[in-house]
Amino acid sequence: MRYYLRNFSVFIFIFVCTNVFSKDMTLNEFFFDDSEPYHLKILEALPKHAIVQIGPDDAENTVIEFMDYFCGYCKKIHPELIDLAQRRNDTRVVFLQHPILSESSRVIAEMVVAANYQNKGTELHNGLFSMSGSITQEKLDQLIKDLDINITKLRIDMGKDEIKNIVKLSSFIAMGSGSRGTPALFFNEEFLGGYVPVNQLERFLK
Repeated sequence: MRYYLRNFSVFIFIFVCTNVFSKDMTLNEFFFDDSEPYHLKILEALPKHAIVQIGPDDAENTVIEFMDYFCGYCKKIHPELIDLAQRRNDTRVVFLQHPILSESSRVIAEMVVAANYQNKGTELHNGLFSMSGSITQEKLDQLIKDLDINITKLRIDMGKDEIKNIVKLSSFIAMGSGSRGTPALFFNEEFLGGYVPVNQLERFLK
């Protein structure tokens, strides 16, 4: 844990200085200040374009998933999480990037963040996890076309350091929070690593 905290403090400094870290908080405040629930501080620390959310901002319950688009268990739990958000108007589900499986994971994560700059991040996110079979370039091109995403702007935004840093910060927060793989979940303040059926996790909601 000491390794992660030391490196996380470096990331806090970098992202505050580059205006990517969205709230000026110290390392001690982020990890050890109990005046606010930790899972909510995660969302405050990340800029809005890092976040794909289903459900209202003022929901009583917050579910967070750190995920990778090439993770089979992330794909398996995705419809369960969407169903949860649709069934319960007191719950929001937030999806955050944690691309750890391959270089392609990182590229797709940056693409979804870039699509958020066109207000298309949620649609692209859902489309990726709804895709039949594996993600291929042909399927990806068709999905972008179907969603009416401006491909030129998307490519330009993907090349920006800001977007790359957003993905790095999201992933580093995941690791600092205890994630050793994907999916990594917060059901309110309860952290769970790995796939667990959502119907077994609803007991952690209010």
